[in-house]
Amino acid sequence: MTTSGNETEAMRERIRKMIPEGGKDGPTQGVNHIAVFAKDLEATAKFYEEIMDMPVVSVAPNRDSEESTHMNVAIGNGMRLSFFDFPHVPRLQKKAPEGVGNVMHIALPIARNIFTEIKARCDRNKVKYQEGGGAIYIKDPNGLAIELMPYD
Repeated sequence: MTTSGNETEAMRERIRKMIPEGGKDGPTQGVNHIAVFAKDLEATAKFYEEIMDMPVVSVAPNRDSEESTHMNVAIGNGMRLSFFDFPHVPRLQKKAPEGVGNVMHIALPIARNIFTEIKARCDRNKVKYQEGGGAIYIKDPNGLAIELMPYD
């Protein structure tokens, strides 16, 4: 089912009316970590360390499942991407299909000079990315899309 331009704009206007006057922030302190299923933790660690310059900061058994490993990658400002493998669960070995409820991408602001270094690293290592609006979109070994948004 498609919607007309008028219906789409009417929906947008209904949502805009929910924006509080004077602004208001949410009640939390932002993101501590984003938990992601991983197929290959070593390939994931190598990608984030060597391409993205985001270090692995911890590796431990998953507290919920001893067969699973929990690995944290620092993405800046105290925030982490937490990767979990479940090699003993066949359905968790497949990349998730795109669609409602899944992550479209994670957008990360990055200093322009570091952005330029990462883009060059991608080119040297033949890591594919898409450009759009001055940013680049890179998929990690698990299919998670990362948007790098350069700032000066």
